[in-house]
Amino acid sequence: MELGVHDLVTINKGESAEGAVERTMRFVQEIEKMNYNRYWFAEHHNMPSLASVSPEMLVAYAAAKTDRIHLGTGGTMIMHYSPLKIAENFKLLTALAPGRIDIGLGRAPGSGPDEIKALAEGRPQTFTDMYDKIQVILDYLADKQAPDFYGKVRAMPQNLKHLTEPWMLGSSGQSAMVTAQMGLGYAFAKFFGIETDPDVFKLYRDRFEPSAFFQKPKVMVSYMIIVGETDEEADYLAKPIELMQMGIRTGQLLPNMSPEEAKDYSLGAGAQGLLEDYLAKRFIIKGSKKTVKAILDDEIETLGIDEILVYAPIFDEEKRLQSYRYLAEMFDKI
Repeated sequence: MELGVHDLVTINKGESAEGAVERTMRFVQEIEKMNYNRYWFAEHHNMPSLASVSPEMLVAYAAAKTDRIHLGTGGTMIMHYSPLKIAENFKLLTALAPGRIDIGLGRAPGSGPDEIKALAEGRPQTFTDMYDKIQVILDYLADKQAPDFYGKVRAMPQNLKHLTEPWMLGSSGQSAMVTAQMGLGYAFAKFFGIETDPDVFKLYRDRFEPSAFFQKPKVMVSYMIIVGETDEEADYLAKPIELMQMGIRTGQLLPNMSPEEAKDYSLGAGAQGLLEDYLAKRFIIKGSKKTVKAILDDEIETLGIDEILVYAPIFDEEKRLQSYRYLAEMFDKI
């Protein structure tokens, strides 16, 4: 089982953005030492507690500080950018770190209507079908001729020794068939708390068509995972994360506070009921090594997972690294 990290570069309460970015780079270096396979950065806009507004820049910075680990975006929100510019960015990144660069192709906006309008400079979106746009990006990445006016130019640099590794992002299963037909890796966000039908992944595997990028299907599932020395410690460490996530879902934007501050904080009975519903859907997995391993083993068997991507914005730096370390130990990485 391969492991990776999914990071939104959360700015803790009382922390500067500069501090959050530097802390994240320390995480990337430590994660590489733990033999994780990849480290992905998300894209979010106009969120005061999240610094990952340009994941491509974080990938470039992290590439200069690491030697082996795959680095990528989870994801690049393609509706905001031209296919040519996206492809050029990732081809250049691949030239900087050959064989180590991934692109997570996100079809969602990653933001609200005001942010969408600002990113588009007030213009309407030109693509109504994001899959068409993805195909243009893939053509550019593979040095193929893109359709229509896109084919009059080429994404540079050309003839790289390695291709950027493209993954389709999904959270509902609706993209499974197209992902298979395009021959891409399938990165599924389980931490959104949406019910997951195992048949989605079977469909993807059964219908997969080899491509220039992938010769066989590969499923990666992203979870919020908090591993503590005991179940009780994991509950304690997870409370700020649960508050922040439920706050987003109930319109109460909260900072990532310390567990000590969070333990007595309440969002109200309605949010608590929502949290219990999300926990039942395994949007967050928490507990001791034994508890978490049992849950993950069940998920791996049920869904047919090849790689687990971990989102774990634990407030304390050492506790977060310890959680990553426990997970690496579970799967014999260290």
